[in-house]
Amino acid sequence: MLNLQLTRTDEYEEVYLQLPATPAEIGERWAWLDEFSDDVASTRIVGAISDVWNISQYLKNANVNDSEQMKKLNYIGEIINMLDRDECRLLEGALDAESVNSLDDVIAIGERLDQYLLIPNVTNNRELGIRLVNYGVKPFDESVQPYLDYARIGVEYYSDHGGAYIAGGYVVKRNSVEQTLIDVAQAYSEQENRGIQMG
Repeated sequence: MLNLQLTRTDEYEEVYLQLPATPAEIGERWAWLDEFSDDVASTRIVGAISDVWNISQYLKNANVNDSEQMKKLNYIGEIINMLDRDECRLLEGALDAESVNSLDDVIAIGERLDQYLLIPNVTNNRELGIRLVNYGVKPFDESVQPYLDYARIGVEYYSDHGGAYIAGGYVVKRNSVEQTLIDVAQAYSEQENRGIQMG
């Protein structure tokens, strides 16, 4: 789901446009905005409501009066509508992990989500360090594990592999991590899916 918050004034009289939208739906929202101001050129995005929590910051600079930009926004809405919960998290993290300078970048990332991995329940360097040791990616003898600086282990791994922490976990490119992490993330996802199906 992607809802754009649109305005033409500084008083934040907003209308919402759910994407993807038809030309008629867009025209209807523009007519509502006309009630606040007839300065069509000042129409702008002030926010977005979506299952991809950070998407707003990547859309705010789009020119909604440009038909090509509007087509791209619509396509981003289509991409998001096709995503399940985990894929929304992946997109959220992938956007933060990459350099995003345009709607084209958002689209490119959205079209290749299979290149990214979500390691669930890892939201900071310390948690990443703990997982790396527990999964054997960074092997240490059990006798020294209570004395390890897990945050430092996580920082070093993050520095070497990039990615981004989000509320649901750590998102990183698949081709930059060990197979062990891919296997663990896959097993967790399958377990969650079975739990959802059973519930």
